Amino acid sequence: MGTGPYLHEANRRILVVDDESETLKGYLSFLGEAATSPPATPVSSRQKAPLATAKSHSKEFEVTTAATGEEAIAISQDQLKKGLPFAGGFFDVKLGAGIDGLETIRSLKKLDPHLRCVVVTAYHDRSVDDIQSLFGEAYKDHWDYLNKPFNQGEIMQKARQMIAAWNRSHESEALHAHVVRTERLAGIGQLARSIGHEFGNILLRIMGKADLALQETQPEKVKEHLEIIKKASDRAAVIVRNMQSFSSTDTQKSTAPTDLSDAVQEALSLINHELVKHSITTQKEIQPLPLVPIDRGSMAQVFLNLMINATHAMPQGGTLTLRTFHNETHLGCHIIDTGTGIPVDVLPRIFEFGYTTKGDKGSGLGLALSKQIVESHGGSLSAENAPP
Repeated sequence: MGTGPYLHEANRRILVVDDESETLKGYLSFLGEAATSPPATPVSSRQKAPLATAKSHSKEFEVTTAATGEEAIAISQDQLKKGLPFAGGFFDVKLGAGIDGLETIRSLKKLDPHLRCVVVTAYHDRSVDDIQSLFGEAYKDHWDYLNKPFNQGEIMQKARQMIAAWNRSHESEALHAHVVRTERLAGIGQLARSIGHEFGNILLRIMGKADLALQETQPEKVKEHLEIIKKASDRAAVIVRNMQSFSSTDTQKSTAPTDLSDAVQEALSLINHELVKHSITTQKEIQPLPLVPIDRGSMAQVFLNLMINATHAMPQGGTLTLRTFHNETHLGCHIIDTGTGIPVDVLPRIFEFGYTTKGDKGSGLGLALSKQIVESHGGSLSAENAPP
């Protein structure tokens, strides 16, 4: 949801959580169709609101109210199932006998980390530092603070800010996903000719062995030819499967318990023929790794990008070493080439978006996107030259 070339509809949904019926009416008046005729006085009544949910729509906002934290959580769960997240919400700190506003926010952030929040209180019982500790450093730009009594201008502006921030964030994410997908397809394009040659060799091998098998009269010899045909067919099937995985247009990252070594092998299967063509030998030190929740396709894209860069670094041939490892706290993969290394003045910039030393032959996106993908999985990506 959002606006821009990749998002078609802006999210205007606001959730208001307060146990005062008059306060809820004030929010609906401020943000709904009646916003042009606001109450004459600031809102700060302590009347209890009914549990029934109220909704209001205007050109700017779609407002849903809840009188308790539990009700707000149930509403949010229902809306998320429908693919209708709230862009932001106003949360009163004190909510009667049930969970308070801050605990409500804590629960809602687990359901939807993108939710923007305004903490509202009439008692000054929570400091800004207390609230910051609830959200944490990663979400310091996801919340705001407001004391009762408030007026229409304050509520309108904070609602506008939450909606604008949510939509900007999601447009940026959609644009990033588009760039990642485009770069993935570009990587496959670089290998397409090489893979075409490999398929040609596989077919020649299959046809040749099939002809020999048809002419052979000894069953054992026929079996040998058929075994080679099967191996060649299996190799072709792996290439097709990996190509389909890499060229998927699904922008939603799907994580599942995965052995990272499988992603390394998947990338290697696509670039193997290119390595042979450039007289690059492969030294594999790949061991099974503990399963971790990753998006296998995205991680395979990372390894493919790194192997392509290693190939470019060895135009006269060399050795590519792939080494997976794990210990009590970390697992990962070292990709080592025997190229000339990276100039000292270039090394600090290789992960910058748009930076390339390959001229028209490079997009300057591969390594930058690889770093982002790895970091989105909670990992890190770095490069260094071997010591002299």
